[in-house]
Amino acid sequence: MRTLFITMAAASLIAICGCTTLEDGQGFAGLAGELEARFAGLDATAGRLGADGWFKTDNAFELKLSSLALTVRDLRLQAAAAAAKSCTFDPQNPPAGCGGCHGGHCHCGGKLVSYADLEAQACSGAAAGVTTVATLPLGRALDLLAKEGADADLTTCTPSCELGAGKVDRVLLRLDRLTLAATLRDRSAAQRLGGAQPAVKVDLNLGGAALEKRLAAAEKMDRHVPYPMDLHAQLPVAVGLLDGVAWHQLSRQQGVLRVDATHNKAAGEALITSLVASKLAVTVTRDDHSDHQH
Repeated sequence: MRTLFITMAAASLIAICGCTTLEDGQGFAGLAGELEARFAGLDATAGRLGADGWFKTDNAFELKLSSLALTVRDLRLQAAAAAAKSCTFDPQNPPAGCGGCHGGHCHCGGKLVSYADLEAQACSGAAAGVTTVATLPLGRALDLLAKEGADADLTTCTPSCELGAGKVDRVLLRLDRLTLAATLRDRSAAQRLGGAQPAVKVDLNLGGAALEKRLAAAEKMDRHVPYPMDLHAQLPVAVGLLDGVAWHQLSRQQGVLRVDATHNKAAGEALITSLVASKLAVTVTRDDHSDHQH
């Protein structure tokens, strides 16, 4: 009889709690991502693209772009991690400019500052690390000349798209390669190219160069916020990507201006510097249809 009673009690408990059964393996947030990239220099508002299809740089060179592609390695969701080292305040060893510590306060520059405030200041200056909560790999080239921009769905995550409790406060986009093919001409009176219109070939290994976007407000993962987390990242590659390059001073190989790991390295570094000056934008949408734009 005792065994029967326990069995019946257990069955009743399961029946009562059935409506709150949790799904196996479900985290506090489900992550999905999308990346949109384009060359902002082609936007009509930039005023750089002529009716004849030639793109204008800031130094009177023009390029007829036949291809421009950016290979993206991955998109990472990250969170600031508190430093492991101690950052407590010691009244016997106050910071510079402070002294006379007693009664829970120190005299600092003619003001009384509490121990709590001094400890908070010490901790804010401590070294902080960053942890990666999830990585959304892509590993393919995006056509930056696409009329409506290039879109990529980020459907896989490592270690998982099921996120545990916590928060994220920044997004990191890592880049692998930039390629470009174009024809170059000089529109200045100086005729710096001698009337020629050489081909330009760019192939730069970016080695994981990163663009970071810190969110204005951290996105939380807990039972009190909507479960879906849809991340939409936008990368308008800087209008000035091709500015500042003295194309006429570059060496040519069989009449072609090549910019890569072995040819015209300084020009390649200038292009990379302009690329990473691009501004990443991020929108996070939860299932209550609220958009959090950062």
